[in-house]
Amino acid sequence: FPQGTRTLPEERTPFKKGVSRIYEELKISCVPVAINSGYVWPKKKRKKSNKIITISILKPISAGLDKNEFLKVLENNIYNELDNIN
Repeated sequence: FPQGTRTLPEERTPFKKGVSRIYEELKISCVPVAINSGYVWPKKKRKKSNKIITISILKPISAGLDKNEFLKVLENNIYNELDNIN
């Protein structure tokens, strides 16, 4: 989780810089994944049974972006997808 922990899907917690460091060091494309499991397994609360978790595999982000630009693109892509699947 690039936010550093599980969050509710409507929360817009800034992503941690570690994800951009990994992207920059590996010099490979990143395949973002949006997951709304925060509704089913919220942080510090009981897991809810019989709920559906939606996982969206998004278009890859090509290698070579500046790490700050990558972080902006990643956040926008994942949060836009979470808006669509919720």
